[in-house]
Amino acid sequence: MSRFYKVEEVAKLFGVKGEVIFNFVRREWIRPCAHATQEFDSEDIARVKLILELIEDFGVNDESVPIILHLIDQLHSLHLEIKNLR
Repeated sequence: MSRFYKVEEVAKLFGVKGEVIFNFVRREWIRPCAHATQEFDSEDIARVKLILELIEDFGVNDESVPIILHLIDQLHSLHLEIKNLR
């Protein structure tokens, strides 16, 4: 059974304010699996981690984040397609 995390839990996990996570959702960089309750699953948590790494570790600006996320999503999609062809 999957565990779901509230915004406050995600923020605490990464040492950021809840507003940071809400900003990611507002910008549609992440879509909580349980949108109505704003709860996140493990995939959402991994995406938050990726976004924070892009910003904090690599200095990526806000305009570049969605482009990078889109490219990564495309790579994952292509990887799944190739896997299904085997």
